[in-house]
Amino acid sequence: MSEACQYVFRYNGDEKTDEVEVDLRGDMEMPARGQIITRKGKQWKVVMVSTTRELSPRPPVPVHRIMLTDNIELPL
Repeated sequence: MSEACQYVFRYNGDEKTDEVEVDLRGDMEMPARGQIITRKGKQWKVVMVSTTRELSPRPPVPVHRIMLTDNIELPL
């Protein structure tokens, strides 16, 4: 078991689609750039992954931002 973290999935670059998942046990697998994942019953390609640490709440929690595209043929 790792530390708790938060995942923010963004679909096709639209900030209105941000979907937040909290992983309290830290056991969710981090997707890699170029990987094809299934979310919302559809296949998505991971375009970018970035990690920051939110200072609040204490202790700081890692936030993984996952940018996705439904254009799985997109070369990276």
